Amino acid sequence: MKIWVRDASPVSRPAAALLATLLLLGSCGGGNGGSSWPAFLTPGSGTPGPGTTAPPAEPAALTLRTLSSRPDMATGGDVLVEVALPEGIAADDVRVTRNGDDVSSAFSPQPGGRALRGLVTGLAVGENTLAATAGTRGAGKLAVTNHPITGPVFSGPHLTPFECRTTAAGLGAALDADCSVATTYDWFYFTPAGARKVLADPLGPRPADLATATTRDGKTVPFIVRVESGTVNRSIYRIAVLDDPQEAGRWNPAGWNRRVVFRFGESTAAQYNQGSNTLDEVFKADTIDQQSIRSLQQGYVYVLSSLNINKVNVNDVLAAETAMMLREHIAKRYGLPRWVVGMGGSGGAIQQLLIAQNYPGILDGLMPDAAFPDVFSTAMAVSDCRLLDTYFTNPASPGYPFPDAVRRAVEGHLKGTCRNWSLGNGDAVLATNGSIKPACGLNDASKVYHPVTNPTGARCTVYDINATSLGRDAATGFARRPLDNVGVAYGLESLKKGAITVTQFLDLNEKVGGYDGDGNIVAQRTVGDTDGLARAHALGRVGSGAGGLATVPMLSLHPYAEPGADIHTIYNDLKLRAQLERANGRSDNQVIWLFPNPQLAALIGKPAQVAPLGALLRDTLVARLDLMAQWLDALADDPAPLTADKVARHKPADAQDACWDVNDSARYREAATYDGPGKCNALYPKTPAPRMVAGGPLTDNVLKCQLKPVNEADFLPAVFTPPEKLRLEAIFPDGVCDFSKPGVGQAALQGTWLRY
Repeated sequence: MKIWVRDASPVSRPAAALLATLLLLGSCGGGNGGSSWPAFLTPGSGTPGPGTTAPPAEPAALTLRTLSSRPDMATGGDVLVEVALPEGIAADDVRVTRNGDDVSSAFSPQPGGRALRGLVTGLAVGENTLAATAGTRGAGKLAVTNHPITGPVFSGPHLTPFECRTTAAGLGAALDADCSVATTYDWFYFTPAGARKVLADPLGPRPADLATATTRDGKTVPFIVRVESGTVNRSIYRIAVLDDPQEAGRWNPAGWNRRVVFRFGESTAAQYNQGSNTLDEVFKADTIDQQSIRSLQQGYVYVLSSLNINKVNVNDVLAAETAMMLREHIAKRYGLPRWVVGMGGSGGAIQQLLIAQNYPGILDGLMPDAAFPDVFSTAMAVSDCRLLDTYFTNPASPGYPFPDAVRRAVEGHLKGTCRNWSLGNGDAVLATNGSIKPACGLNDASKVYHPVTNPTGARCTVYDINATSLGRDAATGFARRPLDNVGVAYGLESLKKGAITVTQFLDLNEKVGGYDGDGNIVAQRTVGDTDGLARAHALGRVGSGAGGLATVPMLSLHPYAEPGADIHTIYNDLKLRAQLERANGRSDNQVIWLFPNPQLAALIGKPAQVAPLGALLRDTLVARLDLMAQWLDALADDPAPLTADKVARHKPADAQDACWDVNDSARYREAATYDGPGKCNALYPKTPAPRMVAGGPLTDNVLKCQLKPVNEADFLPAVFTPPEKLRLEAIFPDGVCDFSKPGVGQAALQGTWLRY
């Protein structure tokens, strides 16, 4: 059954009785688990934000604080507020106003009698004043800034052009230019056999084949799921949760365990549209990945959002803003979540990691699969791979055709990986493509950039999507591009090891080329924009291990399939660890699980292992959520401030690095390292990115290197003849990379909660 509601009005949707129930739910639990935003910070400060609590008032202070969002980042016209009552003032004595209008009836006393909570509606766009008084005995005020439900809040001007996808999502035509739709509700139920069926009448007799679900809190309830569908911040969202409807228009919270799983979507592209998802994607499951169904069965709220699919939206600031608004929406419509954990792989891991780094508090824990730390350093590796693949597959290249060993010696990765990178994501830097069809994700091709016929059109690069934070070149109007390969000596480490010859090294670096301003391969090396490089690092577009990453639990799972040319290379987990160590001096909040992709067994001639590994991976994914829940519950129960020590102190015993053997499914618990001794590295050796083979660090986030003069000693034991030395100096007239120094513009993270 489907119910349509235009606008999520807090008055028209939940009635007062339901709201009171939700507010009481939010008061349960210990520590910071009762606050939706324990880590909210002022942009760039690292200290509690101003306005979070009202200043003391004489003779007694009534302290107001927002629970659903920061007070300066409320959205949609309403905000969940708590008023703390000092001794001697009773709940009945307090009057609360919004911009002078009495809203006291929205508030209910909390257990213990020392606080009131209420959903204040009717906020004007912009600044509002909430005030609480108890006659002449106490008073307090709080400024709350309200933003439109369509955004933006802190991400800067909306991306344009922008196409809606609500019809493709089954939600009908968009109601406005911001791609909004009416909120809808659908109900489904599961049978004991695991089949999902539509619940035609949520208030009618229950089906005979209705199964039950047992939540994480031990409650047994009917396995009925309600899915809310709507739009927030121009993103199409789905919020699924257990429901046993008893009254029309009221969600029954009995099955919710007060925890939230937020699923982030994969890949990378440059698109100018809303993206889409469907009801079926909420329940997307296969024989291995059953995390969505199991999460719902255990009582979690399960969230999808189209702008939290990295292939749809490669702007992590917008992704963070959308996730923040959805967490706020849940707090206001369902109740304060105990915690929210991110889940998702590849590009979905990128969004989790950058949101946690730059906007701490939106996600309390991360479960990234097949992780990459960020878009721009990954784009550097992909762009290198495209240049190298183009060189090695060009019949005009000296030495063509090249042995596989030569290609690997330069590319670093196993056979086919760089080619897959080039074919799959190389167009993400191409202004006329964006690694998506149609170009830029625009159905209206007339809006797409062309250097001759439409020079002011939408440019399909991951950099132009992020122009708000990168800035624009004053001369061209294009986004400043932090992509560079000047001075990069491709294959350097292999030359020093004798894996390639001096001639091969010189031929390659002489011919490898770079990219023009539109992302086409040209003979000249790529020169990065200096301001763009500085902004990319300082504003957090590049992973650094800093910001909120220091204090967020991470349980990474990486299915290994590199012999099959999988682009999800496992060195990236160690890349992130190296960044954490450099930024914080520790990385004990990160756990790395390395699991063989079940199909790897077939690749190595052990097809009988495919099914057992698949079943084990299915169970391991579910076990990981249980382990993360233990970790986050312990943190929520501890009232101490969130610190790296606190995170480490509550880390479960089984939250330790491990790998599983493709041959017999055995688990080995040992610290993950890049190239150290141990069973895991023997089973699954790490392969470096091309920039690392050129001498770059494991952190692999030097987008443009500082240069040093060409010195033959840096190439030893390789030796150059006098003509070869002249050729080397001609290839690198300004010098070669000095990776002992930070990259050009590689400054520390400027801060968190930055606004644009």
